[in-house]
Amino acid sequence: MKIILTENQVEFIRRYKKIKELVDEGIDVLSNDEDMCGYTYGDFIEEVCWQVSDKMEYLDLPTNTVGMIGNVHNWVMDNFSEHIRKEFDRIINDHDCNEGFDDVDDDDYNLQESDDTKEHDPSLKTALLRRHNVIMSEMDHYITNNLACDEYPNDVEGFKDFILREVSDEMMYEYNVNNWEWHDVYLLLEDMIGKQIEKAFKSWTKKHC
Repeated sequence: MKIILTENQVEFIRRYKKIKELVDEGIDVLSNDEDMCGYTYGDFIEEVCWQVSDKMEYLDLPTNTVGMIGNVHNWVMDNFSEHIRKEFDRIINDHDCNEGFDDVDDDDYNLQESDDTKEHDPSLKTALLRRHNVIMSEMDHYITNNLACDEYPNDVEGFKDFILREVSDEMMYEYNVNNWEWHDVYLLLEDMIGKQIEKAFKSWTKKHC
């Protein structure tokens, strides 16, 4: 029996290995999210899809075509959902969450309350997670170009604040994260990259200042 593959299937098969690598990279990124316990499986697999489609240049695909983004998401959903589900359940367990949340309405479950809980707009969090690579690139750019012993001597908080302000501006005005208040973007970015900025500053000043 002769099997005839569609053009879409051929495109996927040619890129299977790289898509699998990007899926695993996306899973790894999300597994380091401090708010991982707040994800449903539906949220998680959707974010993995965006992590993959955000790197379409590695798949030798046009990056500005909505239809192609949909194709990539369908490839991930149709071919890696079982793998992603297993990884989701493993990560939920590793994070000591109460359970691997299935899809439910947000109003039907609450995260465990604690004095340290920081509530963020979930739509803002989603928007920033989709731009994870851009955020890291902008952070690295501003850190690299502003580390100086005489500018922020022993002032890690001042340096962190400066970097967060610059990255917040970039997200708001260059990457269309403009449906939220600037201060909310700043606070969520602080949760996402604040510790990395502090670590980079302390490591650099220890060696050079």
